[in-house]
Amino acid sequence: MMPKHCSLGFLISFLLTGVAGTQPAHESLKPQRVRFQSRNFHNILQWQPGRALAGNSTVYFVQYKVYGQRQWKNKEDCWGIQELFCDLTNETSDIQEPYYGRVKAASAGSYSDWSLTPRFTPWWEREKGLR
Repeated sequence: MMPKHCSLGFLISFLLTGVAGTQPAHESLKPQRVRFQSRNFHNILQWQPGRALAGNSTVYFVQYKVYGQRQWKNKEDCWGIQELFCDLTNETSDIQEPYYGRVKAASAGSYSDWSLTPRFTPWWEREKGLR
């Protein structure tokens, strides 16, 4: 039989080292279900907070690019925001070009990885909305 103080010490070290299966903070912050919503060519990037409880201190960073380009562009109006959406209508104005968007979260000095949208083509999304 193991003394109580040994089993308690093991349990505390087990929980602190993350062996219990908890995710690193940056993984639990990662935005979920990142997607474009389009109505009449008004294109909004939307997402859900990560699995961590998103508090008032969680901020989000948005980037976008045209399919095939290497360089991502920051959406300055959506850099360090607390909202769960970003209007990318002006940045996605060529309705036949395919685009990508991505979002990253930060809270208490931890940053998530980027969450990427599926490829988005405004014209195609408009067509899907008409069916």
